[in-house]
Amino acid sequence: MSAPTGSAATGSMVVRRARPGDALSLKRLVRELGYDPSDPRASDETIAQVVRHPEAAVFVAVDGIEVIGYVAVSHRPQMRLGGRLASIDELVVTAGRRSTGLGTRLVEAAIAHARSLHCKRIEVHQRRSRESYARRFYQDRGFVEVDSAVLRIDL
Repeated sequence: MSAPTGSAATGSMVVRRARPGDALSLKRLVRELGYDPSDPRASDETIAQVVRHPEAAVFVAVDGIEVIGYVAVSHRPQMRLGGRLASIDELVVTAGRRSTGLGTRLVEAAIAHARSLHCKRIEVHQRRSRESYARRFYQDRGFVEVDSAVLRIDL
């Protein structure tokens, strides 16, 4: 499991905290998630804000100098839990490296980070139409589906 603030290597692959300089690679991976990286919401500045935010963490899987995946995690205090709640906001591994264990390594880094913050729970919201939902990616890593609904207003 990756250390929450350092890095862990297997061969030439390392999981480490993202840096603002990773923005170009992160934008490429945002596209693989199905979002348009030219959208102003995915600007270099937005990515840098997420990477530097005190209640967020982004871990990247790097092979040599190539960023091949990332997981973005946020956390915040919750009165009803009596502690912190962490959320996996985004997870992607580049298409050519899927099914190699990198997604699991990134999720493990997110969980280790949440534990280091003494979070009471880590959640992920996922569309049922995603391939990873059909493959039960998160369920196979110990996540359980709960009776919940996500309601939103886009601003």
